[in-house]
Amino acid sequence: MKKLFIYIAVVSFIAGCSNLDEDMATDETNTEAEEEPVESSTKKAKELEVTEELDDSESKATVGSSDKSQSSEVPDLKLQVTKVDEEQGITIENNEMYSQLNEVIKADPKAGFPNDFTVYPRDLVYNEEGRLSILFLGVNRLDAPIQSIYFQLTLGKQNDNYIFENKPVTLHEEEFGKIETDSAVPFLLDVKPEDEEIFMDLTEENIDIRLDHTEVELED
Repeated sequence: MKKLFIYIAVVSFIAGCSNLDEDMATDETNTEAEEEPVESSTKKAKELEVTEELDDSESKATVGSSDKSQSSEVPDLKLQVTKVDEEQGITIENNEMYSQLNEVIKADPKAGFPNDFTVYPRDLVYNEEGRLSILFLGVNRLDAPIQSIYFQLTLGKQNDNYIFENKPVTLHEEEFGKIETDSAVPFLLDVKPEDEEIFMDLTEENIDIRLDHTEVELED
């Protein structure tokens, strides 16, 4: 089993933030983000634009050793249903959220970067209890499946209000399954109602999105 410890300095962002939109290892403080199964979201705060391309239309944060340029030689990306959702009978075909995300990926099948893990903020959604969350896509272009990945996420407006500042996030095999190579997996992070305005105001010029203190555990 491979275990990588990566410190991320900064990441690239491309934003058309009208449609912006990981993981379960142990962090040093034992504080974890509250990830939720995607199927719990029943009402969207913003509709997904299925014709938009991930890398040309929204912000993203990356991990790894890529040169931060897309390659036409990478295999087409596949959407992966999380293990928890799959156990509940959720499929891409019978779930609206997964279906729409799949159309987004079909519109830009080369999203992500070679030898890298990329996080895309996708959309605002409401879950069944009425709580507001941000929907993210994690794209694995590393050379092996990810068993777990931990990072601290920062998202907000530069020199202004932030939704997350060094928020611990973990995507673990027990909940998400192995994140296969050339695959994308969705995850949700709860936000406060007042964060909606910040999210809606994000633009290419003002967005700050970073992944720091990252630990990645790969399958042998």
